Amino acid sequence: MIKDILIPILIGIGMATILWLPTGYLILNNHKSVVQTNLFNLLIPNVTLKGLVYDSYGCGLTVISWIALFQGIQFEKTRKLSILLILMFVFPMFSYILNGTLYARTKILVLCLPLVLMILSYWLQERKLNKGLLVLASLFLCTKTTLLGLLISLVLIGYYFMDKKECLMTYALVPMIVFTGFNYNQCLDLKLYNSMYSKDKQKLMQRNDLKQRTADLDQVGYSVNHIYDLKEMKASSYTSTSNSLYNTFIYDIIKSPISQSNRTIITDSENYLYLSMMGIQNVLSKDSNLYGYKEVDSKGKYKLLKNKNVFPMVYVTSDTLSESEFDKLFYPYNLDTIYNRTIVNGETSNDYASKMKLIKNLDQSILIQNKKKTKKIIPIDFDAKNKLICIDFDIKNYTNKKVFISINGMKNTLSKKHSVYPNGNKHFTYILSRKELKQFDVTLSKGKYKISNIRVYTCDMGAFKRSVTKVNEMRSDAVFKGQVNVKKDGYLVTSYPYEKGYEIYMDGKKQDVEIVNKAFVGCKIKKGSHTITIQFHAPLKKLGLCISVLSIMIGGLWIWKKSKNL
Repeated sequence: MIKDILIPILIGIGMATILWLPTGYLILNNHKSVVQTNLFNLLIPNVTLKGLVYDSYGCGLTVISWIALFQGIQFEKTRKLSILLILMFVFPMFSYILNGTLYARTKILVLCLPLVLMILSYWLQERKLNKGLLVLASLFLCTKTTLLGLLISLVLIGYYFMDKKECLMTYALVPMIVFTGFNYNQCLDLKLYNSMYSKDKQKLMQRNDLKQRTADLDQVGYSVNHIYDLKEMKASSYTSTSNSLYNTFIYDIIKSPISQSNRTIITDSENYLYLSMMGIQNVLSKDSNLYGYKEVDSKGKYKLLKNKNVFPMVYVTSDTLSESEFDKLFYPYNLDTIYNRTIVNGETSNDYASKMKLIKNLDQSILIQNKKKTKKIIPIDFDAKNKLICIDFDIKNYTNKKVFISINGMKNTLSKKHSVYPNGNKHFTYILSRKELKQFDVTLSKGKYKISNIRVYTCDMGAFKRSVTKVNEMRSDAVFKGQVNVKKDGYLVTSYPYEKGYEIYMDGKKQDVEIVNKAFVGCKIKKGSHTITIQFHAPLKKLGLCISVLSIMIGGLWIWKKSKNL
């Protein structure tokens, strides 16, 4: 009966509420710029079956599993589950729903892997072949890969049902041969693997004191979610539920380069504002020519750099600027402003005059037509010593391929139009803060694209030396706990991206949490000595817990009643 299937599904969903309810709330409150989904297209069958066969972004099974789903229809025990799984692999609507309506990517269907294998094993155990269902399954196998898989599967089925079991072991080679043949371009090369899982980096992390955050400037697109030691803290991340305010701060306010094809990835950058404002004391790099950072250790080709003058992760300041006044500023004149003034929602009297200077303004356009990646060296004809250099220009792509341009290792990318997360990066920005810089080493990707409105700005690095009052951290189970002596009324400022659920207690009294610096947790603070405690409680977690506990009780009662009826 339908209720025998529906009831345990609903109970299972209820038991998992403690997980999906807070997560769903987070997704809905952190909108991402994903490619717009046409709801009508979600109802159009997708016969490539990428979510099931021969793809590294799905179940990665072979065609025999697809045939097994159709063969499962003939058995009463597996009929409903088989039909449901077939629909899930064919219609994108299921992937769209399971991905929380972010997109209709089939990677989520890997959750179905145990169920598919269960039906496959049940069919092989029953040893019953329905030729009509076999033909029906074959109608979906219209690509080169799946047609090859069908031919091999038919050989397996023939041997299996003729009891020639000695030949069946050859089928074990099929997944390896087909997968490798059609997915060779998705394999990870050895050089990149050794860079991502470097033992030299790991030893540097383990044998040094890492009091604040760390940035890895080597292979930034791959190191975002990787740490080499449990004491390592990072400001970079790659997640579909990443904080939208933080994303805007990094890419739209302090203008870190968008180095990847989607801006959901927040990569580490040598942008000095990013490094200092996010409290990144430690930098892993092959190059020690980074302003403000000194080499303290090295292993192999990697160096560990430190800068103790970056902002603390929690501090107090009275140097503030109203958000309304800050919003009137244009890039790059807002860069040293947000560094030297904490942006708050309210009227303040702490004005600041930007030290940024425009030194080059090239209005002409440059059309690039590269058949392959090219490199150019441009000599610097201005004083670049102890300067923050900002370069920006517009870019127009004439192809459907992605475009990237790097300057002295800092890379910007414009994704192709139909990326899952199109980054929309049509204005490239570069913020260089090197100790010594004599030339621009430019790398241009292949393709046809136009560069226009090139501008170069400089600012003395002395403008990025701000004094704030550090909150001395104490050991605690809270997100943060510390003590501070404040000489003047001001603001408590953190580098924790603002989310609903943060609570700040000052001497045991709950404070009104505000958004400071356009993206972070903060609050007002009075002069005097204070003990600060910052906690975070995921919204709807308690409600989710109550529903989960109730669902467990209902599930136990339902199982008990079913057992009584047996």
